[in-house]
Amino acid sequence: MTEDKRSARPDTPFPKHWLYYIAIKIVLLAGATALVLKLYGLW
Repeated sequence: MTEDKRSARPDTPFPKHWLYYIAIKIVLLAGATALVLKLYGLW
């Protein structure tokens, strides 16, 4: 029973805060993309 419950959750380093983990990942990717665009003069 415990395995079914555990496998339903995403496998992240912080299982209790997986939504925050995903949100921070998206923000970091957006920031890196903006930085690259800024450096190459496309934005």
